[in-house]
Amino acid sequence: MKEKQKGYMLLADGSIHPELKGLPKGFFVRGYFQDDKFFPEGNIEGKGPLGDSGHPGWMELFTGTFYGMQTGRPPFPPYVEGYMTQEEFRPSSRQIVY
Repeated sequence: MKEKQKGYMLLADGSIHPELKGLPKGFFVRGYFQDDKFFPEGNIEGKGPLGDSGHPGWMELFTGTFYGMQTGRPPFPPYVEGYMTQEEFRPSSRQIVY
């Protein structure tokens, strides 16, 4: 098992990054990652337009994977509800479902 590392997940694409000085661009969630899993701490931070159009669904934060509503599969917490556009995932609020 690898050591925990502080970082953040960019919600635009579900990518995980080590903590940096300064703020990332767009919406992100702080937390830590270990063994390719992300563990969020707190709520959504950053700036940008909230999602209100596109493909509705959710992003599961352990893996950064987007699932569309049509999958018929329930979301696995923690997750963020929102919309996938042609450019990126956009959360529909600043709340994480734990």
